[in-house]
This record gives sequence, C-alpha cells and structure tokens, in this order.
Amino acid sequence: MFSEYIKLTGRGEKGRRSLTMDEAQQALTDYLEGRASLLQLAVLLMLQRVRCETPEEAAGYIAALRKKVPCAWQGLSVDLDWPCFAGKKRQPPWLLLAAKVLAANGVKILLHGHMSVDLVKYQVESACPVLNITIADTPEMAQLALQNDSLVYVPLSAYCPELIELLALREQVGLRTPLNTVARSVNPSNAPYSIHGVFHKSYEKIHAQAALLNNEHSIIAFKGEGGESEVNPRVSTLACGVIQVNGKAQYIEQDWPTYLEDFTGAHTEVSAQYLLKVWNKEIDDAYGDAAVITTIAMVLKQMQPDSSQDDALQKAKQLWEGRTL
Repeated sequence: MFSEYIKLTGRGEKGRRSLTMDEAQQALTDYLEGRASLLQLAVLLMLQRVRCETPEEAAGYIAALRKKVPCAWQGLSVDLDWPCFAGKKRQPPWLLLAAKVLAANGVKILLHGHMSVDLVKYQVESACPVLNITIADTPEMAQLALQNDSLVYVPLSAYCPELIELLALREQVGLRTPLNTVARSVNPSNAPYSIHGVFHKSYEKIHAQAALLNNEHSIIAFKGEGGESEVNPRVSTLACGVIQVNGKAQYIEQDWPTYLEDFTGAHTEVSAQYLLKVWNKEIDDAYGDAAVITTIAMVLKQMQPDSSQDDALQKAKQLWEGRTL
C-alpha cells in the first residue's frame, strides 16, 4: 500500500526514515500505474522535500521514470544529454551557443526540457527556432536532425508526458519537489555523457551520487547560472559527477576557478535574437564569450577526463573563436 511509504517518511523523529532506492522506484511506479493518487504522491514528495531527498530516493525515481520512456528514444545516436529545465532570467541561454559549437565539431547532442509557463524566466525552448535548432516531437524527427546537424531539442511532452503533471505540483504547493531534481536526470536517449545544471548548492552531489547508483557512464552536475546547465564564469564552480576509471564508475568532484575575475557588467538582453547576433559576430559580449567557453570546457573535460582544465579551456576558446557562421 502506498500509505506505507508515507508512514515510513512521515513518522515521528525517531521512527521515520528515508526510502531505499527500491522503495522509491516502487512508490513512483505505483503512482504511474494508477495504484496511488496524486494527493498521496504529493504528500510523500513534500515530506521528502522538508528534509531534502536522498540520492537513493532520487535514483529510484529516475529508474521509475526511465521505464516510461519509449524504447525508440533510447535508440537514438546521441553522445551528450543536455537537460534544460530552469529557464533564464538575467542572461540569455548561452548554453545553446555552446551546444551549437560542440555539435559543429562532431558531438551529437540531445537538448530536452519543458516549456513551462513562467512570466519571469525565458524558456530555452523558445530560442531554438531562431538559432536553427530543430524541435523534434518524434524519435524519427530527432534522428534526422541529429544526422543533419548533430543537435536537436526534444520537449518533455514527447518522451515522458507523465512527468508534466508532477512538475506542475511546484506551482500548486509553492515548493519544488524531488521530481524537479529527477526531471533533469531522465536522459531519454540513454546518452553516455550528460551535463546537469542545478539551482541550489549541494544538489550537484545528489545528482552525481544518484547517477552512480543508477550505473551511469558519465555525468557532470554543478550550480549553473540561474539553475540552468550553463557555467557562470563570474564565480568559482564545484562540479560533481561520475566518470569511468578502468571500466568502473567513480564519483568525482572538481573545483573550477572563476574565469572572469572582477567582472562587472549589466545583465544583457535576454532573447534569442541577441544570441544570434553574438553568434554571427555582430555584437561583442565578454560575459557571453566566457559563459560559452567555460561551458564547452566543462563538457570537454568530462569527455576527456585525463585532460587538464587549462587544456579544456584553451580548446574551448579555440572552438568558440573559430566557429563557422
């Protein structure tokens, strides 16, 4: 009975405990298969939210949701999974320019997210058409875009619509739930590499530890600008993740130093048109250059763990400055 999971989590201080990975997976599966109500799931999620979900709980929820993703999505030829669920407020989504550079250099990338109604934040998906990034609603459309451009954006509704109602709980209760963490981790194409941006510090560790429990090949998680999967070059960044060492998954932590020291600049125009002008070298934007370079570098370092941060940054700068318009 689902109520048992609520009891385990919500008992008195001495009696309660967090769910195991298997329990969390079964709890969400019970809801997804109609054996529990949305109210019951919401209560469980809020109890976990109060004390912060554990990596085991996150890993269990991720495993349950991945079973809802149609096999056709998991058969796509993708190198890098790039979730975009936060939206941007103070800066445009520079991550899209980083993705375009990497794709132009042979990295097959699947961007994915949810176009939530937010009057404050600019949604990444809305910028894709202006930047000639295909939005695909089917695996066939996605595969064609990957073949032609090595880059595609897929909305959450196309691969896991069941999650949309659960993400909407945030607006109803006024707090994020553990599923806001989990949404970034579904990796619908089962890509070997993944980059996760988080909004709150310490969640990068939960993402990495959950990935380790789910036997991920390689992921990197960090507190991104505005919570998005994009490095903020104005601050130092702790990145946590999983890499393969001698064929075995290993948890890692990396400290990336501040790239733009003593940089003060007004927040720029948050629009796809502005990004396009920077891409076409019609406008110079020092912050944008730095955001793109550091984001590319973090991906390169994750894909080539033996390289140094300096080498990754130098390579990223070369790729950005040598982009083909």
